[in-house]
Amino acid sequence: MPLAAIGGLAEVAVVALISTLFTLVAGQPNSAPIPFNEFLPDDPKLKVISIIILYIGMNWSSSFIKIFQKICQERIRVLVWFDLSKRAQKNIISQPYEYFLNKKYNDFSTSVLINIERVSSAIVLPIMHLTSSLFVVSFLTITILSISKSSGPYLIISLLTFYSLITFIITPYIRFANRQRILLEREKSNILQESVRTIIDVHLTNSESYFAKKYSDISSESFPFFWKSRVLPDLPRALIEPFGITLIFTIGLLPYLSGNQPRNLIEIVPFLATIAVSALKLTAPLQQAFGAFTRLRAGIPDLEVALKLIELPYHKRKLLDNEKTVSSKGIEPRNYIKLNHVKYKYPTSNKLVLDDINITIPVGSRVAFVGKTGSGKTTTANQLLCLLQPTSGSLQVDGINVSESEVSAWQSNCAYVPQSINLLNSNVVENVAYGLEADDIELDRVWESLEAAQIADLVSELPMGLYTEIGDNGIRLSGGQRQRLALARAFYRKSKLLILDEATSALDNQTEAEVMDAIELIGRRCTIVVIAHRLSTIMRSDYIYEFDHGTVKAAGNYQELLEKSQSFKEMINIAKTKLREDDIEHFLES
Repeated sequence: MPLAAIGGLAEVAVVALISTLFTLVAGQPNSAPIPFNEFLPDDPKLKVISIIILYIGMNWSSSFIKIFQKICQERIRVLVWFDLSKRAQKNIISQPYEYFLNKKYNDFSTSVLINIERVSSAIVLPIMHLTSSLFVVSFLTITILSISKSSGPYLIISLLTFYSLITFIITPYIRFANRQRILLEREKSNILQESVRTIIDVHLTNSESYFAKKYSDISSESFPFFWKSRVLPDLPRALIEPFGITLIFTIGLLPYLSGNQPRNLIEIVPFLATIAVSALKLTAPLQQAFGAFTRLRAGIPDLEVALKLIELPYHKRKLLDNEKTVSSKGIEPRNYIKLNHVKYKYPTSNKLVLDDINITIPVGSRVAFVGKTGSGKTTTANQLLCLLQPTSGSLQVDGINVSESEVSAWQSNCAYVPQSINLLNSNVVENVAYGLEADDIELDRVWESLEAAQIADLVSELPMGLYTEIGDNGIRLSGGQRQRLALARAFYRKSKLLILDEATSALDNQTEAEVMDAIELIGRRCTIVVIAHRLSTIMRSDYIYEFDHGTVKAAGNYQELLEKSQSFKEMINIAKTKLREDDIEHFLES
């Protein structure tokens, strides 16, 4: 604000000096002397030189003020961008797991990194431009009105009317172009990330041309919206300058050409020059003000996208460093973990995917969940991890319901290794000691975890050992190596409940046996729930729950289920056939 006011006064001083200069050069009396006129020498030549020096000095001062003002505005814009993006990211990761079930992760990155940046450029910066421009426009308008008492109002009103008319016509097109641009940007981002993420499939299926064409088609479709969203906001600014110049000379020369006010041309030159300079000085802030207003209206689609993230309710988890929160030790299971009459349906569905699930898991036991795909195994595991809030029923630890305030403490006792592994684009040690600062990582514990996951030998042979970069989502590792690294992450946590969701599916039989032996060694120190189809994994379990259509169809140990569940028996026969085929294949390979 103060800088904008100082800048406006500097522009007024420049106009006053140029008015005095033209009046002196034309030999006309200085009817509107500048405020410090008495300090100038009386000699006309020295007076002209003094005014020229002052004029040059004020122009330099005005430029430096504008530069400093721009620096301040950009600093504020970037700070706002950082603050909004941090708030959006904080809100996103605080959302419950259910929030992400029907979301595209690519949309989040596009919204946080692109749309919020545009909000700072198309909303925050234009507001500052509009504010600073209004000061300059106000001061220069008063100056023009004082110089040209009769023609000034016509000039100002005509400029405002002309710009308002153009803005009214093109604003709907700008909004439409921006909305389409946002949608197509998301689509382009999705195509690019999907093609990179599935690069193996792209090469194996020769799909390079498919994704290239898909990306090219979207680019072609978005092309007109991109250039229109950039050009249309500048259209009023481009037209108002020549319109203003035309208007100034029309108003100034009209009395002279009509002959109603017979005056020498030399007499109106100072007036025309002063008005022209004033209008030129006025054009830039007017263009900035009008442009800012146009960008504000055009930026509404980006603002709407950003607000959806910024206005997400922040779910403040009761973290373990909070003194009022129960510690992980305080909720550590000592006897059993139980799902008590749990029912669950997804937020967008009325159909129960879990229906009256009753499961009791003794501490230190190994339990297997088996069943067809979509039978509810993973959803039940998510209930054990408190990732999903049951529609009814509860999770109990030693007979006591886990309350909302205890969820964070309970989850610190849990580890989860899914079939689809997600690794950080970082080094080995940061993937094993997930989410820990470098100073907090215990390297001995990292090596112990790698050894338990049967991957320590491989890591020790890597060029930089623990600090070797593994690429985006572990792309430099094989599928089995990625799964073992994920297992090492789970082992590092020394959790009391370990859930393995097809976590050994990418391992060969020998490596799986070695990993399961390692799990066996640590198994009695923690409770293990295995979601598996492999016969060897199922047979090692103390107790087995067979799922079907969101219910527990049968439960018991391996022998009991063979006797009382025909579907389980059929599944085991299929697994045995597969196991014999693998043995034959292994024999032929050897």
